[in-house]
Amino acid sequence: MNNVITLFSRNQRVKAVGEQLIHPHYRYLVNELSPHHGYLLTYFAFLQSSQFVIYVASNLFQANRAYEKFCTLAGMENVNLYLVDEIVSAELVAVSGDFKFERLSTIKSALDKQPKIIVTHTQAALRPLLEKSRLEKSVKTFRCGQEINLEKLAKELISLGYQKTPTTTAVGEFSVRGEVVDIFPPFYDSPVRIGLFDVEIEQIKTFDVESQRSIKTIDEVVIFPMQELIYDEKQKAAFFHHLHKDLSQISSWPRFLENDVMDLENYHNIDRLNKYIRYFTNSPLTILDYFDEKIVFYEEYSRLQDSYQQIVLDLETYLNHLEKPEPLDLFFFFDFYNLFHRAPRQIFLSEFKKSLNDVAIDCVFPLKGYSVIDYQNDLRNLVADVQANKSKTFVFACSQAERIGLLKEIFKEAEIKFTEPTSFLEIKPEQVHIMLIENALSFGFFEDHLEVLTEAEIFKTLKKSKARFRSMMQNTQVISSRDDLQSGDYVVHYDYGIGKYLGIKTIELKEIRNDYIALAFANMEIYIPVEKINLLEKYQGSEGTIPKLTNIGKGEWEKKKRKIQEKLETMAGDLISLQAEREQNPGFKYPPDSDLQSLFEEDFVYEETPDQLKAIAQVKADMEKGLVIDRLICGDVGYGKTEIAMRIAFKTVFSHKQVACLAPTTILTRQHFHSFKERFDKYGIRVELLNRLVSIDKQKQILADMKKGLVDIVIGTHRLLSEDIVFNDLGLLIIDEEQRFGVIHKEKIKQMKVNVNVLTLTATPIPRTLQMSIMGLRQLSLIETPPKDRYPVQTYVVEENEMIVKEAIYRELAREGQVFYLHNRVVDLDRLYRKLRRLVPEARIGVVHGQMSKMAMENAIQAFIDKEFNVLLCTTIIETGIDIPNTNTLIISRADYLGLAQMYQIRGRVGRTDRVAYAYLMYDEDKVLTADSTKRLSAIKEFTNLGSGYKIAVRDLAIRGAGDILGKEQSGFIDAVGFDMYMKMLNDAMNKVSGHEAPKEETPIPIAVSKHVDPAYVSDDDIKIYIHKEIAQVKTKTDKEQLISVLTDRFGRLNEEILTYIEERYLQTVLKALAINGVLETENTVVVAIPRRMSALVNAEVLFMRASALSRDIHFEYKNQQIIVKMNKKPQTKQWIFWLTALLEGEIWKKKAVEELSDS
Repeated sequence: MNNVITLFSRNQRVKAVGEQLIHPHYRYLVNELSPHHGYLLTYFAFLQSSQFVIYVASNLFQANRAYEKFCTLAGMENVNLYLVDEIVSAELVAVSGDFKFERLSTIKSALDKQPKIIVTHTQAALRPLLEKSRLEKSVKTFRCGQEINLEKLAKELISLGYQKTPTTTAVGEFSVRGEVVDIFPPFYDSPVRIGLFDVEIEQIKTFDVESQRSIKTIDEVVIFPMQELIYDEKQKAAFFHHLHKDLSQISSWPRFLENDVMDLENYHNIDRLNKYIRYFTNSPLTILDYFDEKIVFYEEYSRLQDSYQQIVLDLETYLNHLEKPEPLDLFFFFDFYNLFHRAPRQIFLSEFKKSLNDVAIDCVFPLKGYSVIDYQNDLRNLVADVQANKSKTFVFACSQAERIGLLKEIFKEAEIKFTEPTSFLEIKPEQVHIMLIENALSFGFFEDHLEVLTEAEIFKTLKKSKARFRSMMQNTQVISSRDDLQSGDYVVHYDYGIGKYLGIKTIELKEIRNDYIALAFANMEIYIPVEKINLLEKYQGSEGTIPKLTNIGKGEWEKKKRKIQEKLETMAGDLISLQAEREQNPGFKYPPDSDLQSLFEEDFVYEETPDQLKAIAQVKADMEKGLVIDRLICGDVGYGKTEIAMRIAFKTVFSHKQVACLAPTTILTRQHFHSFKERFDKYGIRVELLNRLVSIDKQKQILADMKKGLVDIVIGTHRLLSEDIVFNDLGLLIIDEEQRFGVIHKEKIKQMKVNVNVLTLTATPIPRTLQMSIMGLRQLSLIETPPKDRYPVQTYVVEENEMIVKEAIYRELAREGQVFYLHNRVVDLDRLYRKLRRLVPEARIGVVHGQMSKMAMENAIQAFIDKEFNVLLCTTIIETGIDIPNTNTLIISRADYLGLAQMYQIRGRVGRTDRVAYAYLMYDEDKVLTADSTKRLSAIKEFTNLGSGYKIAVRDLAIRGAGDILGKEQSGFIDAVGFDMYMKMLNDAMNKVSGHEAPKEETPIPIAVSKHVDPAYVSDDDIKIYIHKEIAQVKTKTDKEQLISVLTDRFGRLNEEILTYIEERYLQTVLKALAINGVLETENTVVVAIPRRMSALVNAEVLFMRASALSRDIHFEYKNQQIIVKMNKKPQTKQWIFWLTALLEGEIWKKKAVEELSDS
């Protein structure tokens, strides 16, 4: 594939710069260029020098843009992004981890001495770091045969920024269990398991996050620090010594310092402790100092200066607010000239022909380059320009063959001659060339009369695969529906009702130790044997629902269960008959996709996600079979549900049928109308809008044309449900957020649905368990994959603070963006409005809340969309449906009062474009957060990437989704018994109505063994419950062997007690196969009688042979036509359990018996 740099570097002026790059010291100014020339020149220097090339942008936005272009040019594997949050703010409790992960990746490249293009910006380049040697020494490598001290290793990992957890599922976590250490280091696709034999490493394996099973053996693991500021216990002691010395005259420390000291002591929130770096080193460095051989490119010098001045102003404001004691030595960033310190080779870039007054330049290179015109689909002007500039050399560089085909057609039609060279050597002056180039970037040179244009400048809609951002969350586990049980959680027991989980208690009786689950009900405490865990579910109701504990023995639980079961059976019957009815009604058979359909789909701006493609294929397949479609498209905000609807709409219209799109609000209909019109217009498809903003005369005209079939697609609010609406031939109904329509409207929708294909779009996730129950009863497409590499929302959890509010708003307004300020108490909005006017007098503030009339609310939101306001002060009314891409800062006041689901959906309102978006979740100053609030806030902050609504099981949303699908009454039932118990009952009802009766629960044969997991083996209650659950599932010999293998793999060698517990569970199955219903155990003997019928079928010879191979202590008697097995045993031993399974398992039948057994 041709590399665009080959063409760029043929320019004489570029060559002249290239020839001067070899000198050891220089300071050049390259001017008269566009940003693209700057990127290309940087890439050229990287290829020429085989050294680190650093590109310093003025701010985070410019750095982000440059990074994308470098990824296009050089490939992501050759580019690093070194960013810091552009905010010097008060006490950020928690910061998004993605920037840190990118920085660590850059540091790793420096330590590995792997030359790359490093993209950074002013503030990041001036951030102080520890000495490079400190970080180098902190990298740990472990190999088989090496000896390690577990206690010391745990301390080291904590000092490197790792978090100790019961189970390792995310980057930066580690777990220690017996002889097994699990670690998830950065830069590994999977976590790593180190297995020990005593203190020696026996094996190292990678393992799967979800199943926790080992994948493959590896030779070594390299543990990279998770923080840039690292310190051990000795360095921590030195820090406290210096701090106390500095502050010896200060009687009381400010609160921020006390909090920081506590965090530092406990290795918490290390990200925001970097300001204390001088207490850890006398010679901090910048990231530029980490690269020995380097060339540094600086974007516009004046912009770098402006950016630095802004940082200084921010810092002054911050320090005034902070009440910092004078002797406290805080260090935020180096001064401006450190950008150029220890960088012997510097190249300054400037768009214009000007000198740099502050910088002594060795040589100036004017490139005489310019930015090409961005035609944005204006093909008429493009053709006119090519025809008018005969003396120019044009190169049209496309990365897709389809675009090349389109260009060729356009030029042929305009009678423009062109060639298709296969290499740049074939390019001739004053000719038009069309080429396939993967990494093209547009540029123009005046002197060469050369212009390179890419599809980005030619076509408005370009399918672009965005640059990838490395994320700490990319390999994390999608958490399954059942959450971990914590002491104090509400649980639902199938037989007893709702109680409170108190933890696992071990009870020892006659040297048999058993684990029990302690539950508190309204009138008593009950201990449930752990093997009965399957009767227990964690209570999950709608967010904020606190259930009432059940009174045991009063019959109230049975009564409640019976009432719900009856209702569920009725609903299940309705669902099944509805499905049967739908299958009997044949629909219209659509033809396969046309060429026009492919062209329409090519217009989509972004790369489709696998889920999108799957959903589209499923719907099209049903259409082509002639099935009536009633499909729910369920996916998060911004996941491309509308694109699915558009493609199906196009297919429908292409078969001469009409499409109606129904949305709950005027604003949503307007947004749909504009996006549909933009896509469908050029295909001659007529799209119309029906809502209160369309004049009566226009509405009449549209209605008349709809009746005649002249309108192809109509988009509207409930106006579409009016009596006067008549379609010529309606083929598809698209419903957006159906749950937001009222009962009367829903009835009208039901009538419209008859024999029409229906797509219902919803942003509310549907729980997986519910999908299984209604799959096939309602067609369902889940769009779970986030759009590829969209920039994560930078999320901050922070105390209410006027300075942060002011800074966040000013920062957004400075880039001509808009801000959501959300406060969920209408009564406070006036006061907040006045406060915001005082803080940011330049802001134009609009107010929206749920107590306004629908029309006033829609008018205010529309004014905000039209940019009449740039700050919208609102309540949670913005939670669903509104798409305002220009709004990229969200401030939520009193965030701790909002539910996780609400916060998650509201945060989805920002970050809808390629701009960096910010979300500030604020809680009251001096407020001590409850455990639940802290958990909610940290969950939303940790999963900054899109789609985390599915990653952290946003259970409330899922429950809300279940209620939306199943109706309001069912939502009440879900709250009454908890979600998981409700799902169990729904499945039972579905089975009963379908005629599939659930199998009866078996009663196990009483055998006295310890059902106990020793804390020395696993100390965490959640994992103990997991082990008990897994043992309860053992039915076959394969199950038994697999479980032993899994537990050994995950937690280390099993002790005798657990092995016996597993064997006893398997023995139950073996005894059941022989219809044995009891085992008699005394202190010295065990007796088992095989029933008559089975005794007649057993091959006694096989039995005797096995017994003699196992032990001399096994004897047989034959009494009353029964084989009786007797075993001598030593007191307190359970070896006999292993003998008995080995004796009775598998093939012990006479040949004829096999036929008899299979017949019975």
